[in-house]
Amino acid sequence: MASGETTSTTSRALEAAGDAEAARDIGALDSAASGADRKLAPTRRGLVERLIYGPAPGADELRAGGLMATDLARKGHEVVDAALKVLASGEAFTVDGKLSGALRQALAAEGAYGLTVPPEFGGRGESYLQLAAVEEALAANGLGPMAVEVSGHLTIGAGWLLAYGTDAQKSTFLPLVAEGVPMGFALTEVGTGVNAKKIEAYVETDASGDYRLFAEGSRNKLWITNARHGALVGIVARLGQGGRQLGLFLTRLPEADVEAAEAGWSFRCTPSGVAAFTANDNSRLHFSNYPIPKASRIEGDGVEVLFYSLRLGRCMLAAMSAGYQRMLAADAAHYARQRLGVGGLVIRHELPRLAIGRMLGGSLQARALAFLALSQDASGADLAGLRDLTKSAAAQTGLESMAACEHVLGGRSFAAASRVNAARANLHLFGVVEGEDEMIRMGMVRDVTLPFVERYLAPLLGELQAVNRDAAGGPVPPEQRILRLGLSTMLRHPKRTAKAMLGLIRSPALYRLAGWMIRNLGALVMPVASGAGRGLPDSLKAHADFAERELVRLRWTYLRLSLDFQLELASAQIVLQRFGQQVEWLVSILALCHHAAAEDETQWRVADLQCTLLRERVRAGRAGLRTRQLRALRRRIAATGEDMAEGCSSLLAGLAPEPYAHPFDTATGR
Repeated sequence: MASGETTSTTSRALEAAGDAEAARDIGALDSAASGADRKLAPTRRGLVERLIYGPAPGADELRAGGLMATDLARKGHEVVDAALKVLASGEAFTVDGKLSGALRQALAAEGAYGLTVPPEFGGRGESYLQLAAVEEALAANGLGPMAVEVSGHLTIGAGWLLAYGTDAQKSTFLPLVAEGVPMGFALTEVGTGVNAKKIEAYVETDASGDYRLFAEGSRNKLWITNARHGALVGIVARLGQGGRQLGLFLTRLPEADVEAAEAGWSFRCTPSGVAAFTANDNSRLHFSNYPIPKASRIEGDGVEVLFYSLRLGRCMLAAMSAGYQRMLAADAAHYARQRLGVGGLVIRHELPRLAIGRMLGGSLQARALAFLALSQDASGADLAGLRDLTKSAAAQTGLESMAACEHVLGGRSFAAASRVNAARANLHLFGVVEGEDEMIRMGMVRDVTLPFVERYLAPLLGELQAVNRDAAGGPVPPEQRILRLGLSTMLRHPKRTAKAMLGLIRSPALYRLAGWMIRNLGALVMPVASGAGRGLPDSLKAHADFAERELVRLRWTYLRLSLDFQLELASAQIVLQRFGQQVEWLVSILALCHHAAAEDETQWRVADLQCTLLRERVRAGRAGLRTRQLRALRRRIAATGEDMAEGCSSLLAGLAPEPYAHPFDTATGR
C-alpha cells in the first residue's frame, strides 16, 4: 500500500478485521478525499457535524440558501429565456430525441457554457448558486437533458480545470469551454465501473517526453457524458501499466475516429448504449498509443480531482432533481384538474392530492438542500456530509415523485412521446451517477463522525486492533480475530481479551470518552433546540425544533452503535446506511423549514406536508437501529448472500445470465 493510504480509522479497522483489500481501497480513497479537502481549505466545520455534535448553526446560516434561491428565481436569467424560446418553437430536440444544434447555439450565444467561467477566459463569471437556479429552471420546463449537459460541462468538467490547471492550461482550454466546446471527465471503465482505485487505463512516456495513452478493451472509458468527437475530456489513467499513481490528462478528442494503420495510434468514440441520458452524448472511448502532450497533464491525483469536483456535481444534481419533480407535479396537477375520475375530477380526491403533494415536497426538499449546500460552500464551510446527503435525498425524492406521478397519470405516464416518460430513466439514473446513493450515504456518516471517532474512539479501537496481531506483528488467522469485546470473546480468547481490556483501562482516550459522556448527558436525557427555529412560520417551527433535537440525540446513537459493533462497524453497511438515512431525513426537515420560510404561504404548506411525511420515517427508522434487530438482519443477509456468492440459490438454478452490455475478452483485452 502506498504511503499515506492507510491513515484513516476506517481503513485501519478494516485491516484489523481481516479485509485487507477493502482497507487498501478505502485508505486510497480517503487519501484522495483528504487531498481535495486541503485544496478547498475550508474555514469552518461542516454544517451536519455541527448539527449533531455542536455548536448548532444559527437561523441566518440555515436560511441563507433559501434567501438566495428566492432572489435568483425572482430575477430570472437570459439563458433560461433563450432556452424556452427555442423550446416554444419546437426546435429544442431533433427528430430522434437528441438535443438540437439550435438549442445549443442559442444557449452558447447567451454564455451558458461559460456561466461560471471567469470573464478573463471568456465566461460570464457567475456563481454556482446562479448555475443551480438555471439548472432547476431548465429541468422544470422539460429541458432536463440540457441541464445535464451544462452541469457536467461546468462542474466535473471546467470546475477542476479552474482549480488544478496551470495558467497556460486555463488560457488554452477555458476559452474553448466558454464558447461551448463540450467537456467531460473520463474515469469509469468497462472492466472496473466506478471503482476509482481499480482503474486500468495507463500512459507511458515516449522518446520526446510526451505521453501515450492506452485504454483498450476492458480499459475503454465508458459512460462518459459530454464525450463526442471534438470534445474536451479529462482522462484518469495510471502512470505506467500497473503503476500505483493515477494522473489526469486533458485532451481534445479528434473530430473523427482514427485507425492505427493511418497514424500509428487509434481512437474510437461510440455511444455507450444507455437507456438514460438518451438526449445527451454519452460515450465509450477507445485509445491505443494515443498521443497526449506533456503540457496537457494536470497536476494532481486523478481521483483527488474527482472528489474536488463532485461536491458541485452533487449539488447540481439536486437542483436538476428539483426541476424534474416540479415538471412532474405540473403535468400531474394539470391532468388531475382535467380528468374525470370516479365521483368527479381526479383532483378532488385525497390520494391524488397526496401524490402531487409528494412531488412538490420532493422538489422543495431537493431545492432546499441544493441551495443550502451551495451557500455553505460559498461561505467557506466544509461540505463534508452535506454534499452527500443532498445528492442522495434529491435522487430518492426524484424516484418517489416519479412513482407518485405514475399513480396520478396511470398509463399515460408511459406515453412514448411524453416528457414524463422521457424523464423516467434519467431520474432512475440519478441514484447512481455522482456516486451510488447507499455508498455515499455511508461515506457521509464517516465524514460527519470522523472528528469524534479520531478523538475518542480510534485509540480504543487501536487496543482491539493490536490483539489481532501475532508475536511477529502479522495478522492472526481469520478464525482467531476479535471484532468486538464481550462475554463470548472472553470465553473463546480469554488471554487476548484480557489484554485488550487492560489496554483500554490504561488508555487516556477511555477517560476522555467518559468526560464527553458526562458533558453530553443533557443531550441524551432532554436535548434542547438551539432556537434557530425562531422566526419560522408557526406551521414549520415545531418541525425544525424536532429535527434539531433528534440530530443532537444522534451523537448518542452513534456512540451506542460504535460500542455495540466495535471493529465490525467499519464493514456493517446496513448499520451505517440506516444511521445515515436518519441524518438525511432530519437535515432535510431543517433545510425545508428554513428554505420555505423565505417563500410564500403555498410553499409553507408544501414544506409542512413534506416534513410531516419525513417525521413519520424518522420515527419508524428509530426501531431499525436497535442492535438486536440489526444483528438478526445482518445474519439473514449474510446467509442469503453466501448462497448467491456460491451459486447455490435454487431460485437461480438453470438461469443463464446475460453477458455484460459492453463485453470484452479478458485474455486479449479487446
